[in-house]
Amino acid sequence: MKKIKTLTIATFAVLAVWASMPAFAQYPDYLGDSSQKVTQKQLEECKELGIPEFACTEQTLLAKKRVIKVEEKDAYGSGKGMLAQGFGEMGAIIAAIGAIFGGVAIAFFARSRIGKQVPIYPFFELQCN
Repeated sequence: MKKIKTLTIATFAVLAVWASMPAFAQYPDYLGDSSQKVTQKQLEECKELGIPEFACTEQTLLAKKRVIKVEEKDAYGSGKGMLAQGFGEMGAIIAAIGAIFGGVAIAFFARSRIGKQVPIYPFFELQCN
């Protein structure tokens, strides 16, 4: 019993250490200088797009361009098809999932109405008689 407790505590300790380790994958340069160098061309482009100078980076420029592209008429991308005003892709996905789950539910319901009734606890009935 003592061995099981020791192994359990050791397992949780290893998991706690593993879960608390920082993830550096989201940072572009975590070992060196992490500040991004902005060119004059990028600063001018940020000014045109209405991005403040302190927030002007390559990522903010790309994000702003994506938003502008999606807002154009007849543009398609970045989730616009899923959130369109019409039935669209989202409606088709919901209809397909509803048909699948509905069919399974109907099959279970129909199957529950067919067949013989079996007591849940047959040994209980024997003890009571």
